[in-house]
Amino acid sequence: MKNFENKKVLITGAASGIGKLMAEKLAKRGAVVFVVDMNLEAAQTVVSSIKSSGGKAHAFFADVSNLESLKKLKSDISALGLGLDVLVNNAGVVFGGEFEKLPLEKHLTTYRVNVDGLVAMTYLFFDDLRKSKDANIVNLASASGLIGLPYGTTYASSKWAVIGFSESLRLELLERGIENVHVTTVCPSYISTGMFAGVKAPMLLPWLKPEAIVEKIIHGIEKDCAFIKEPFVVKWVDLLKGILPLKIFTFVNKLLGVSTSMTHWKGRA
Repeated sequence: MKNFENKKVLITGAASGIGKLMAEKLAKRGAVVFVVDMNLEAAQTVVSSIKSSGGKAHAFFADVSNLESLKKLKSDISALGLGLDVLVNNAGVVFGGEFEKLPLEKHLTTYRVNVDGLVAMTYLFFDDLRKSKDANIVNLASASGLIGLPYGTTYASSKWAVIGFSESLRLELLERGIENVHVTTVCPSYISTGMFAGVKAPMLLPWLKPEAIVEKIIHGIEKDCAFIKEPFVVKWVDLLKGILPLKIFTFVNKLLGVSTSMTHWKGRA
């Protein structure tokens, strides 16, 4: 994507954190931003701020874990005749703790939001994206989708699913000769947005600043990158998993503090 001027960009979970920052930055680049969130009041506040700065934005309510809510979102946007060029599946949840001590509903909610909602959004808006001359599907995964994450089992496995879905879809589009829709998978380590309060960042994987990762994502969309992996050491995870014996790779994870990083997760207050 060469630029965002007048491009219609939908971002889920855009009332706060990474989604909010991305909405604000893309609006400054000329995009028409659809700020989608469960907290409609907060989404409207983001839209008001964007408009006061001369940008273009619309606020919509949606619960990405609820299919009927997503169908209504699609209907509301279609009724306005807005179309879509970029879909950013940013909404996500995380629950940490010992597997069997975490309520089952929280495990299942993780999948409903992080996987089911992401797939449903992509499905519902796919035809709109195909009509665009230059479209992008941007899926927020995680570095934990590349390795196991103790005390974050369903979170990590949901991100494994996001990576598998995104890469499979990207390759399918290539096989079908659909050249106007690109898929970008974002795999960052811990970002200091509050979602991971209590986490101890592993060695070589410092906390990522929201502003910096958002700039990386935007640049990745512009370049139609298949993957965005940050910080730099995340780019080497697949290679290390491939060449190191499992016991040694497991030992390295423990040595660096990856395996224990979620031990004291608290999340947002």
